[in-house]
Amino acid sequence: MTDASRPAPLPEGLSAQALIDVHETAAEWFMRRSEPGWTGAEERALEAWLAEAALHRETFEGMSLIGHDLHQIPLAMSPSWRKETRSRPAMAAVPDRPSVSPPGKPTFTRTATWGRRSWASAVVCACVMLLAGGGYGWNHWSNTASFTLDVATGHRETRVIELPDGSSVTLNIDSSLQVHYYPGRREILLDKGEAFFRVAADASRPFTVDSGASQVKVVGTAFNVRAAPPQIVIKVLEGKVEVRPDRHASLGRVLRMGPGSGLSIDPATGQTSDLRASAATVGDWRTGQIQFQRAPLGDVVLELSRYLGQPVELASQDLARQSVSGVLSTASPQLFLQALPELLPLRVQQTVDGGWSISRR
Repeated sequence: MTDASRPAPLPEGLSAQALIDVHETAAEWFMRRSEPGWTGAEERALEAWLAEAALHRETFEGMSLIGHDLHQIPLAMSPSWRKETRSRPAMAAVPDRPSVSPPGKPTFTRTATWGRRSWASAVVCACVMLLAGGGYGWNHWSNTASFTLDVATGHRETRVIELPDGSSVTLNIDSSLQVHYYPGRREILLDKGEAFFRVAADASRPFTVDSGASQVKVVGTAFNVRAAPPQIVIKVLEGKVEVRPDRHASLGRVLRMGPGSGLSIDPATGQTSDLRASAATVGDWRTGQIQFQRAPLGDVVLELSRYLGQPVELASQDLARQSVSGVLSTASPQLFLQALPELLPLRVQQTVDGGWSISRR
């Protein structure tokens, strides 16, 4: 037996039957969720089951891929088989909803339709075949990464990182991230700082960026994420993304963003605010220039502090709301700081500790 055809190993401490049970439960949850009448209580019960083990969530998310493949199977069957299945009478009984207390495997007390039972059986059979044959089946949900990377930048350093699928990440100063590529998904953890992502499209392997409690999910697009206190800021240049302000919440919001849209997230509360994100400002720091278009002075001060490497403080917080327009050179941030009195009635002074103070003139 070659390495390519040898069955993939089971997770440590998990029997084949236990793994099949997980797939069967995931299939039943998946089918119930796709039917009308899905309730909030059922969603919470599902999330509780998904939270019990990483394998539960990975298996459930993979059901959509298996379901898509199985729907194609009848096209390859003989005409007589298709005729037989069409002649079966549809059953009027509607299956009961999954049990939601306690959370776990959903149960159905009444007879399901032939189509539903056949679909569930097909899913379980598919799982058995995938387990026996290794390859796509287990590898798709495997927790063994095929590619990993841990990278960080210094105060004056930016880096462009080419990933094995054709995606790329440009990492800004004082930033760090971790990359984990699995057979069925691509995961990035932005620990701190800022990064611009250009993602190669691959519908079979979603690309997610986690930062704090928030998550951005895409298939193929270009966007910028800044994980710098006090907020997480996401801006989209191309394509579409889904944002979960709190990815740990069982009924958390999912916000969809398109080109030119921006979003700020308060990590402490999960509250969000819409932002303007013109194409010229999304990841503009990559060119060495940051454009401010009527930006609050409070945001400008944060950027100045980052690039100066020294604290810049406002003498009074009411100054934070004043709007500023201009272009900051990331190589010479002090020039922009010293030019502020020409733009606004402000006074800029250096403090004894090497930082800067901005007060009203």
